[in-house]
Amino acid sequence: MRCALGIDLGTGSTKAVLLDEAGDLIGRGQAEYPLYKPHPGWVEQDPEDWWQGLCSSARQAIADIDSAQVACVGLSGQINGAVFVDSAGQPLQRVPIWLDHRSQAECDWAEQRAGDLLRERTLMRLGPVNTLAKVLWVKDHATDVYKQSRWMLLPKDWLRFRLTGQIAAEVSDASTTAAFDLHERQWSGEILEALEVDVGLFPDLADSPEVVGAITQEAAEQTGLVAGTPVVAGGGDMPCMILGAGVIEPGIISLGIGTAAHATAFADTLDPRAFNKLWPMCHPIPGKYAWLGCSFTGGASLKWFKEEFGGSYEELTEAAAEVPAGAEGLFFMPWLEGRATPRPDTHARGGFVGLSLGHTKGHLVRAVLEGVVFDLRHSLDCFAEIGLPIDELRIGEGGSHSEVWRQIQADILGRDVVRIATDDLSAVGAALLAGVGGELYADFATACQRTVKLAETVRCDQKQVEYYRQAFERYRALYPALQDWYDPNPQ
Repeated sequence: MRCALGIDLGTGSTKAVLLDEAGDLIGRGQAEYPLYKPHPGWVEQDPEDWWQGLCSSARQAIADIDSAQVACVGLSGQINGAVFVDSAGQPLQRVPIWLDHRSQAECDWAEQRAGDLLRERTLMRLGPVNTLAKVLWVKDHATDVYKQSRWMLLPKDWLRFRLTGQIAAEVSDASTTAAFDLHERQWSGEILEALEVDVGLFPDLADSPEVVGAITQEAAEQTGLVAGTPVVAGGGDMPCMILGAGVIEPGIISLGIGTAAHATAFADTLDPRAFNKLWPMCHPIPGKYAWLGCSFTGGASLKWFKEEFGGSYEELTEAAAEVPAGAEGLFFMPWLEGRATPRPDTHARGGFVGLSLGHTKGHLVRAVLEGVVFDLRHSLDCFAEIGLPIDELRIGEGGSHSEVWRQIQADILGRDVVRIATDDLSAVGAALLAGVGGELYADFATACQRTVKLAETVRCDQKQVEYYRQAFERYRALYPALQDWYDPNPQ
């Protein structure tokens, strides 16, 4: 039996999955690690925590097999971090991750300096979430780190270096950084030079399923893998999640509510009409693209509520199920760390609107669940605006585990949805890349056909669909009404 190991570096944990040639999950592992928030707007992680998490989760996943059966390894990782390393690959500081928003001033400067170039080559406006913004901040505020750095690596690329000793990057992860030319599928020397960033910090690029190294003896001793096992380039967590959900052709849309909430679509080409509404990225399938709509703190909103006000997820969602649709006029804005689709705003913040003495804890929970899905509905509208077909909606991750949240998704989105039975989709996507790169699977269609498992269809309730359509019109008016209030420098 030959197997493919996929390891996902998430925001809160590493997850590892082991797939056999039939596409069945035969091993799994997980290890958590902390976030560090030394100042307001700063969110960092220690890369050594990542490495220990990788080693632990990999050992768990392969515990019941002979590790020589692992034919290939693939990595997925949180996008838009910035790991500055010296010539030996040693990190020079803790890593600002995608949630870090300290670099707005650098983004404003970049817009003045290279706004048109960014729009043309990346189809996005630089925001603090992007890796390039973090590079500019380090250049301006941590000059010693910048000067000592030999490479700037994306998070999973640093982990791959720890596994193989080889420095490399790959296109799907790189395509989200704002330092990447989406049309040429290469780092943009024009953008980097315009912003006075050292082009040499950025490693050579490979396609996602390309074998770029092999497990070293040192890594083998720590992970339990066999030295010499091939490792593919891998992908960013969003691109790998797209692959793990089977979004490999037009018309299939995947939606997930994890730490963030997202909607993703396959595309053969790019479309500038989505500028600053959706995030474009390279699909893990070479030569293809994907679009991402996002709500930064989708599932994190419910987690915040649980941690601050008590109760288990089951208790909270059961309370929400007892409350009628619309939470009797209560709305929740899930922008606890800024707003993404369809109008990015790092200053936007969440809140409840419409509270009354008659509202209970269940109403608040219901409003949180609905607010996250209202925010996701923007993404489907953006897909439609650029002519992307929407034939099948697949829902996954934590938000699909709750019956009431599944129904809320179907009713607010106004379409039947199909639950993805497979969990840990980013890790699964990484394993599929390893499976194709390691020749366990003939191609991506075969890999997804064997691996992507679909469960029940949730039918939308037409009566609730019409109610939520009207409620969505009220919800979408909230941000325009509050936009000036969020502005830290009002005129």
